[in-house]
Amino acid sequence: MSSDITNGQNRQSRRSRPAAKPAKPKDGREKITLLISKETNVKLSTLAALRGVDRSTLADSILTEALRGVVISLRGALAAEGGAGEGAFETADPEAA
Repeated sequence: MSSDITNGQNRQSRRSRPAAKPAKPKDGREKITLLISKETNVKLSTLAALRGVDRSTLADSILTEALRGVVISLRGALAAEGGAGEGAFETADPEAA
């Protein structure tokens, strides 16, 4: 009977630790999720191994190269409200016209 009480007290005194938060990358990267085909997964893994880099680094370099010509530009009301893009700091000067 005393062993039952002791076991019960041990269960109550143990507290579960909260799950550790995953460390955020310090190099400015963001964690995302992508769904890719099995064939692409095999190719990505193989090429990463051949180059001696991890899959994330390889995928980032491939996507960076593919998106090199993409330019993001905000114009109009969205740019004026957010303070970004073209026209964000333009002021109307009646004398300039």
